[in-house]
Amino acid sequence: MIVLEQSSAPLILEETPRYLDHDGLWKNVITELFKPFVRFFAPNLYQMIDWSVKADSLEQEFHRVFPEKKGKRYTDKLMKVHQKNGQERWMLIHIEVQGYEDKDFAERMFQYFYRIFDKYNRKIYAMAIFADDNEYFQPAQYTYQFYGTELNYTYNTYKIAQQDEETLLQSDNPFAYAILAGLYMIKSKNNASKRYQFKRRLFELLIRGQRVDNREYSGALLYFIDYLLEVPKEMAEKLQKEVKPIVQEEESHMFTTKYPDPPTLKPIFDEIREEGKVKAKKEVALNMLRKGYAVETVVELTGLTKEEVTALKSEW
Repeated sequence: MIVLEQSSAPLILEETPRYLDHDGLWKNVITELFKPFVRFFAPNLYQMIDWSVKADSLEQEFHRVFPEKKGKRYTDKLMKVHQKNGQERWMLIHIEVQGYEDKDFAERMFQYFYRIFDKYNRKIYAMAIFADDNEYFQPAQYTYQFYGTELNYTYNTYKIAQQDEETLLQSDNPFAYAILAGLYMIKSKNNASKRYQFKRRLFELLIRGQRVDNREYSGALLYFIDYLLEVPKEMAEKLQKEVKPIVQEEESHMFTTKYPDPPTLKPIFDEIREEGKVKAKKEVALNMLRKGYAVETVVELTGLTKEEVTALKSEW
């Protein structure tokens, strides 16, 4: 970490960051928030899908059909969804997140299309999300011409760097937070102090449950943001201290998610969970004392200390 003193506040620049699995982060957040993802990018398609039938990930089959080249990693997903009506009972959604410029990207999208179509012979919705910092890199079609043989393949695209921050903040769609995190990553680049402010803002919004009332979505987004907007250790510790009062205030909303705790918040979550266990034990102990159980019995059955049980008895 490098600190440059300026007239107002120190500017903290990151040294070369350690490797982060951005591919895995994007794949996971798209999987966990798949319904809001489709509603965010394709609201008309969203209305056609029968969401009572679980969407299936065909990722493993996809990689068998189109294995990655040596030294190359791609953020691609293939999802199978069912339609509400019509003869076509199901269709496929192909998603690609591209984090760097690639002159062969459009050709690769076409290769994905024809191999998927050849294997499944189903309707395909294709979406490419560009997460790099070059606003002008956004290939949206693949064209092939050879002596009268012509082909033009066009697919849906979305450029994170071109998005409006305020519009995303006002969105009622949880996936807007993932896009915001991608936008903030671009805006902060190697500026850790700027990234810290962005990260704190998103953490506070999600912890307070603003526009995201699904706890599973909140858990997945916090995990995604914590890793994508990584800050130096001392900043992460500072962030813990700053958001702890907010977590304590909103704790009833926070701890029932199946998703792993984000590392920055895990110590806070663990502490509050432990406090909750002790509180529950004390409530059980108090009920036992009211029913006439001896202090020694209460100690043995609850695991509380004799001093704690005696204090409860005196308060009661």
